Amino acid sequence: MYTDTLDGGSGLLDQAPRFAGFGPRLGAAIIDGLITSPLVFGAMYFQMMSPSLTNYMAIMVLASLYKPVLEGLYGATPGKMILKLKVVNKDYAPITLSQAFIRYTPWILGLLVTLYFAQMMFQIPGIEEAEGFMEYSMMLAEWQAENMSMPMRILQNLAGWLPLVSALFLFANKRKQAAHDQLAETFVVHKEPKTQSL
Repeated sequence: MYTDTLDGGSGLLDQAPRFAGFGPRLGAAIIDGLITSPLVFGAMYFQMMSPSLTNYMAIMVLASLYKPVLEGLYGATPGKMILKLKVVNKDYAPITLSQAFIRYTPWILGLLVTLYFAQMMFQIPGIEEAEGFMEYSMMLAEWQAENMSMPMRILQNLAGWLPLVSALFLFANKRKQAAHDQLAETFVVHKEPKTQSL
């Protein structure tokens, strides 16, 4: 038997866990991105082509539930399932729904910043009557130039990068925990762990 060291050596497993690195996790994120792309395009449509704050926010909130709900209920998103990865807790057991939402913290922070700025953008006079992407873009650029400071623009642009910054932490530890894994006390492992060497 292999003594599991995820929680300091209290658990016993038949095989040593194999922690998933950046490559497999990025691959899973790309697959999940393709699966959720209709929602992303829907949000973009209601933001730029036919502006509607209500529809935009509804789609963004719906899209944001994909990762934490699936990981909380099934231990993996479809992208992780395809690549045979799963999210486990320190006892190598399935994570709880609350842990799944704690893991999702970088995405939640990015979403809140995005929704805050979207709400501001939809307050631009005449924005909901914008006809098409070009008119929307011109109105937005003019409003940003007149009303947004440089730090606010930087914050708006960096918010979406929080999950990647969190993921970079997995290069700094042997168990390949991203910052959001450390926060939630979770690990991403391959479903087929390596066998213990004799």
